[in-house]
Amino acid sequence: MTQGGSMLRGVALRRTGLGSLAVLALVTAGCAGSISPQTVRAELVRQTGVPPASEFEFTMGRFTTALLKSALGPGADGELPLAGLTGVELAVYGLPLATAERYLDFSQMTPYGWENVVRYKEGSKSVLVMIRGGSESIQDLALVAAGETEVVYGRLRGHLPATLPEAIRDAVARNGTAGVKRELLDAAGTSEP
Repeated sequence: MTQGGSMLRGVALRRTGLGSLAVLALVTAGCAGSISPQTVRAELVRQTGVPPASEFEFTMGRFTTALLKSALGPGADGELPLAGLTGVELAVYGLPLATAERYLDFSQMTPYGWENVVRYKEGSKSVLVMIRGGSESIQDLALVAAGETEVVYGRLRGHLPATLPEAIRDAVARNGTAGVKRELLDAAGTSEP
């Protein structure tokens, strides 16, 4: 009986250990799935070793976005196809002068639960665009773009055109973070930080 009891306890301990590992894997996967201003800021600090020189964060929901878009009218569109936008979250981090010679690369981030659709890196410019949603339109899009002086994080919600990820890549390739930041700020109805 004691030998059988020991054997049962050993099996129970192994199952508990496996159960703990499974729970740990689920918790870790949940954390890895988040993309937010905090995760982008943490990655910036990881790559540079210092906190950002400046920080700006802004969030706007469905109702405010709709009011703003109707007030701006149809001629307010920029180069990015933002039709169908219902919510914007934006963060801009100024890079410390000490990192001016070091180019950041956010294109290799891989948050769990997101489909990476654009990874771009050239010189001081890098961009990662991730989506969640259908094939006809994108319901949730997150982007991280880095340039020589700043990092821009944006999260866009709504029924966004499938052409938006490539338009973001092209905008960063042309103008760095400045063009994307300007258009996201215009879409959010706020001014330069």
